[in-house]
Amino acid sequence: MKIIIGMANLNGKLNNKLMKIEINKNQQENNFKQHVWTIIEIARQKAKIGINGFYYPIPRNQGFSHWGLIDKVEEETESSVYGDYKDGRIKFSIRD
Repeated sequence: MKIIIGMANLNGKLNNKLMKIEINKNQQENNFKQHVWTIIEIARQKAKIGINGFYYPIPRNQGFSHWGLIDKVEEETESSVYGDYKDGRIKFSIRD
Protein backbone atom coordinates (compact mmCIF):
# COMPACT_ATOMS: atom_id res chain seq x y z
CA MET A 1 0.00 0.00 0.00
CA LYS A 2 1.32 3.46 -0.83
CA ILE A 3 0.33 6.73 0.76
CA ILE A 4 1.18 10.04 -0.87
CA ILE A 5 1.46 13.05 1.38
CA GLY A 6 1.96 16.68 0.29
CA MET A 7 4.75 18.48 2.10
CA ALA A 8 4.39 22.03 3.38
CA ASN A 9 7.26 24.50 3.60
CA LEU A 10 8.04 26.52 6.72
CA ASN A 11 5.40 29.19 6.11
CA GLY A 12 2.67 26.55 5.74
CA LYS A 13 2.22 26.71 1.95
CA LEU A 14 1.89 23.38 0.21
CA ASN A 15 5.01 22.46 -1.70
CA ASN A 16 4.74 20.82 -5.11
CA LYS A 17 7.01 18.03 -3.96
CA LEU A 18 5.28 14.90 -2.79
CA MET A 19 6.65 12.45 -0.33
CA LYS A 20 5.84 8.82 -0.98
CA ILE A 21 5.56 6.54 1.99
CA GLU A 22 5.37 2.84 1.39
CA ILE A 23 3.99 0.72 4.15
CA ASN A 24 5.59 -2.65 4.05
CA LYS A 25 2.97 -5.17 5.14
CA ASN A 26 5.66 -7.81 5.62
CA GLN A 27 7.45 -5.52 8.04
CA GLN A 28 4.22 -4.99 9.98
CA GLU A 29 3.78 -8.76 10.20
CA ASN A 30 7.39 -9.16 11.32
CA ASN A 31 6.94 -6.48 13.99
CA PHE A 32 3.77 -8.19 15.20
CA LYS A 33 5.51 -11.57 15.46
CA GLN A 34 8.46 -9.97 17.24
CA HIS A 35 6.16 -8.47 19.86
CA VAL A 36 4.41 -11.83 20.35
CA TRP A 37 7.67 -13.73 20.85
CA THR A 38 9.10 -10.99 23.08
CA ILE A 39 6.04 -11.25 25.33
CA ILE A 40 6.29 -15.04 25.42
CA GLU A 41 9.98 -14.83 26.32
CA ILE A 42 9.27 -12.30 29.10
CA ALA A 43 6.53 -14.60 30.43
CA ARG A 44 8.92 -17.57 30.38
CA GLN A 45 11.56 -15.65 32.31
CA LYS A 46 9.03 -14.30 34.83
CA ALA A 47 7.54 -17.77 35.41
CA LYS A 48 11.03 -19.20 35.94
CA ILE A 49 11.60 -16.85 38.90
CA GLY A 50 8.09 -17.24 40.30
CA ILE A 51 6.47 -14.02 39.07
CA ASN A 52 2.96 -14.57 37.74
CA GLY A 53 2.32 -11.32 35.86
CA PHE A 54 3.83 -8.32 34.12
CA TYR A 55 2.88 -5.24 32.15
CA TYR A 56 3.77 -4.69 28.50
CA PRO A 57 3.47 -1.31 26.77
CA ILE A 58 0.90 -1.09 24.01
CA PRO A 59 2.68 -0.89 20.66
CA ARG A 60 1.48 2.29 18.92
CA ASN A 61 1.23 2.95 15.18
CA GLN A 62 2.30 -0.58 14.30
CA GLY A 63 -0.67 -1.52 12.15
CA PHE A 64 -2.20 -3.97 14.62
CA SER A 65 -4.37 -3.75 17.71
CA HIS A 66 -3.40 -4.61 21.25
CA TRP A 67 -6.35 -7.01 21.35
CA GLY A 68 -4.92 -8.86 18.35
CA LEU A 69 -1.58 -9.07 20.14
CA ILE A 70 -3.22 -10.43 23.29
CA ASP A 71 -5.20 -12.99 21.27
CA LYS A 72 -2.08 -14.22 19.46
CA VAL A 73 -0.07 -14.58 22.68
CA GLU A 74 -2.94 -16.53 24.24
CA GLU A 75 -3.16 -18.73 21.14
CA GLU A 76 0.58 -19.42 20.99
CA THR A 77 0.76 -20.26 24.70
CA GLU A 78 -2.48 -22.26 24.71
CA SER A 79 -3.87 -19.69 27.17
CA SER A 80 -1.17 -20.33 29.78
CA VAL A 81 -0.35 -16.64 29.30
CA TYR A 82 -3.38 -14.39 29.06
CA GLY A 83 -3.76 -10.67 28.83
CA ASP A 84 -6.03 -7.76 29.54
CA TYR A 85 -5.94 -4.01 29.02
CA LYS A 86 -5.30 -2.06 32.22
CA ASP A 87 -4.10 1.48 32.96
CA GLY A 88 -3.10 2.14 29.35
CA ARG A 89 -0.92 -0.96 29.24
CA ILE A 90 -1.36 -4.64 28.58
CA LYS A 91 -1.29 -6.75 31.71
CA PHE A 92 -0.23 -10.33 31.09
CA SER A 93 -0.79 -13.04 33.67
CA ILE A 94 0.76 -16.48 33.79
CA ARG A 95 -1.32 -19.48 34.82
CA ASP A 96 0.25 -21.90 37.32
